[in-house]
Amino acid sequence: MRKFILLVFSVLSYVAAYAQTVREELRENDQRASSNYFAYPGPSAKLSPAPKGKKPFYISHYGRHGSRFMINQREYDYPYASFNKADSLGKLTAKGQETYRRISLLREEARDRLGELTPLGARQHRDIARRMFERFPTVFKGDAYIDAKSTIVIRCILSMESALQQLAALNPRLRITHDASQHDMYYMNLQDRKLYNQKWTREARRQYDDFCHRHQSHQAPMERLFNDTAYAHRELNLYRLNLAYFKFASSAQGTEKGKHFDMFDIYTPEELYDNWLQVNAFWYILYGACPMNGGTQPFVQRNLLRKIIQEADSCIALPQNGATLRYGHETVVLPLACLLGLNGFDQQDDNLDELVEKGWVNYKVFPMAANIQFVFYRKNPQDKDVLFKVLLNEDEATLPLPTDCAPYYRWADFRDYYLKKLDSYGH
Repeated sequence: MRKFILLVFSVLSYVAAYAQTVREELRENDQRASSNYFAYPGPSAKLSPAPKGKKPFYISHYGRHGSRFMINQREYDYPYASFNKADSLGKLTAKGQETYRRISLLREEARDRLGELTPLGARQHRDIARRMFERFPTVFKGDAYIDAKSTIVIRCILSMESALQQLAALNPRLRITHDASQHDMYYMNLQDRKLYNQKWTREARRQYDDFCHRHQSHQAPMERLFNDTAYAHRELNLYRLNLAYFKFASSAQGTEKGKHFDMFDIYTPEELYDNWLQVNAFWYILYGACPMNGGTQPFVQRNLLRKIIQEADSCIALPQNGATLRYGHETVVLPLACLLGLNGFDQQDDNLDELVEKGWVNYKVFPMAANIQFVFYRKNPQDKDVLFKVLLNEDEATLPLPTDCAPYYRWADFRDYYLKKLDSYGH
C-alpha cells in the first residue's frame, strides 16, 4: 500500500511539474504561445554519434512551409476595424493606441500577400537545408540524387525552392528533381471527407466549450485597451475580439515588421497561458488521437506514411545516396507525428484538463517550418541491417518501438509495426 501511495504521489508530482515547465517555457519565450504560428526555433540538442561502422546514406523528410502571412483578409480587417472605430471616438487607452498602431502596420505589410511566405519563412528553410547538409554530409556527397515534392500551394513551393537553392549552392553536383502537382496531393495533403466530418462530435464540442469556458481569459486584457469599459462591452464582443487579436498577435513574429515588438505584452503570464491552453486543446481534438471523436484522426496521413515506407524501401535497394524531400503543411506534420507516436504524441485522453500534464504541447511539434526527418544508416549497399533515427524539428525523437540501439531503430521493425498499424485501419 505504501509503495502504491508513493507511486501515485510520484505520478502526480510529475504531472504538476510538466505543467509548470510549460508555464516556465512561455515565460522564457512568450512567442511559443503562438502554437502553429511559432517561428521555427531550430534544434535544441546535439545529435548522437552514428552507429558503429555505419554512415547516413538516405533522408526521408516531410516539412511544413516557413513563416507566412495570415490567410484570410478578415483576420486583418476585423481587429483593425474594431480599433479604428474606437480610436476615432477617443475610446483607446495609451496601450490601446499603441496596439492600434501595431495592427495598422502589420495589416499594411500583409496587403495583397495573404498566405504568402515571408522573408523569414524562406530563411528558415535555407537554414534547415544547410544544417541537414552539414549534419549528414555523406547523404549529399558527390552526385547524390535529391527528389523534392511540394503541395500546389505557393508558400510550400517557395519553401521547397529555398531549400533546394541552398543545397545546390553547397554542392553543385547534386542531381535535383522537383515538382508540385495535383498528381501527388493524395499523399502530400490528403483531404479525407469522412475523417473531417468526424472531428467535431457532440461530445467533443461539449467538452471543448466547457474547457474554454473554464479557461476564459479575455475580459481583463481587452479592457486594458479601452478607456471606456461601458463602450467596450456595449459596442464590442470582447470574447470574439480577443480570439482575433490573439491570432493576429501570434502571426506577427513571422513578419519583418512584427519582429520589432511583442503583441502579447497586453497579457499577464497566466492570461497568456489560458489563451494558449484553448488553442492547444483545439489542435488535439482536430488532429490528435482524441477518443472523443474516435481516436482515428491521425490516419488522415495513412497515404503519406505508406509512401514514406515505399520510397525508403526503393532507396535502400539502390547503391547511391540521396534524399526525398517533401513540403506541405502543419495539418500534415501534426497528425503524422501522432500516427507515428513521436515522443508520445499518440496519447489518447478524454480529459482536456490533463493534456498538457501528459505531454500534449503543440508548439513542440508544428511551428512554422516544422519537419520530420528519417535518417538512414548502413555500412555499405550490401548491409541488410539498416538502422535509422527520426528527428522532430531536427532533434532526436522516440518511437513506440523496442530498440537496443536508441536513438536508432531497425528499419525492418519499423516496417512491420507500422504496416500492420495502417492495415488495421478500417475506412
